Amino acid sequence: MRPEQATAGDLRYQLSFGQTARECRVQDGTMYIKVGVQGRVILGPFGRPGSVDVPLRYAVVREGPEPRTIITKFKRVGATIAADQSHVQFVDIEEGLAFPLPPAAELSSYVVYVGFDEMGDRNERKPERPARKPVARQQ
Repeated sequence: MRPEQATAGDLRYQLSFGQTARECRVQDGTMYIKVGVQGRVILGPFGRPGSVDVPLRYAVVREGPEPRTIITKFKRVGATIAADQSHVQFVDIEEGLAFPLPPAAELSSYVVYVGFDEMGDRNERKPERPARKPVARQQ
């Protein structure tokens, strides 16, 4: 009989970060941040070789008494574990983090976060669809 809750023995994959790096530049009053991340996918007891989607979330947050998310971006990065391997590295470079340059006094409170987001794009706002125009019915 299997327990109701998942245990470490139920793992398919374990994801981890090895290194991160960032590069910032200012152009025309906009801050552009390029973030690179290198990590690893390790097979767990229930994992099998093959393709794995790594769910990455990048975020810039203004920390303080009232933290505020400035920008966030989600993406799935593909990694393939070969049949004779138990792990594989992944690398991603995100160049699309841009926002208006904050005042100099606030800049040191801006923090770049990179993490795994299992909810992924389900949290992303979908573009609003325009209202449908009523169609005249013929009788």
